[in-house]
Amino acid sequence: MLKRLREKHPYLYCVLAVVLFMAMMMAGQFLFSMAVVLLGPPALIQLFDSEPYLLQGINEIFAFLAALLLLWRTQKLRVFTRRGTGFWDGLLVGIFPFVLLGLSLSVNVGIVGPPEGSTPKAVWQVVVFLIAMFLIGLAEEALFRGVIAQTLLEHCGASRAGIWKAVVLSGLIFGAGHTVNILESAPLGVLIQVCITASLGILYAAIYFRTGNLWVLVFLHALQDTAALINSGLYEGTQGIAEAVSSYDPSMLYAVLLYLIPTVILLRKSRLPEVAIFSEVEPPRPDPQPQSEI
Repeated sequence: MLKRLREKHPYLYCVLAVVLFMAMMMAGQFLFSMAVVLLGPPALIQLFDSEPYLLQGINEIFAFLAALLLLWRTQKLRVFTRRGTGFWDGLLVGIFPFVLLGLSLSVNVGIVGPPEGSTPKAVWQVVVFLIAMFLIGLAEEALFRGVIAQTLLEHCGASRAGIWKAVVLSGLIFGAGHTVNILESAPLGVLIQVCITASLGILYAAIYFRTGNLWVLVFLHALQDTAALINSGLYEGTQGIAEAVSSYDPSMLYAVLLYLIPTVILLRKSRLPEVAIFSEVEPPRPDPQPQSEI
């Protein structure tokens, strides 16, 4: 049924995929939290209270299972094994966000540093934070690139117009998916986050289409979240995800252009044939040449 829905109604399929993803995350969080409270010993409850990224990691596992189910039922699990350009060559395609994120991580750790009065976390908490960041990247890339962007590209085709349509639509869906943060964060911060993540999703879709390698995007996504939240992962008494989103202000919207400019470069006309090769999509057929009259 899912395979038929994907082929006949791809836009509806993409929307329902996001709904399932969010529902699985919320249901998983509720059920796991209830199980810990009702069945777990006090020490386990205290453990989850002391490290919020532990529960975040559990949430992402449930969300990843939703994406995995969709890929399995539509026979698209090969997005995890498809080599495409290869990881290192793919990272070269995504060199702009990679360098940008490396600089951001360096600034946040070496220059900005932790707020005054914060204390370093235990090693196990730092490890949990890094695992949670990887799981966020894995779950969201499996859904928004492996499920949604791939579906839209196969539907729209590998023509120039089709590629751009798939890139933009998948990015907008990625941004819209973050509106769920309105449950815990300030509305203005969430609106700004939606705009930024939509443009970031457009860039990530372009990198995915150019490389055909999902793991490049998982790495970049995990690095993105690590750079943004590194202080909360290393120190007690710092902002978590909800507080960080609430602190977003309009001055951060410059990032929209920062992400869209390299997208235009990545999808320039001379590079579009690579999309059909690496993403296993039927290339556009050339227009038939009119026969010359005799």
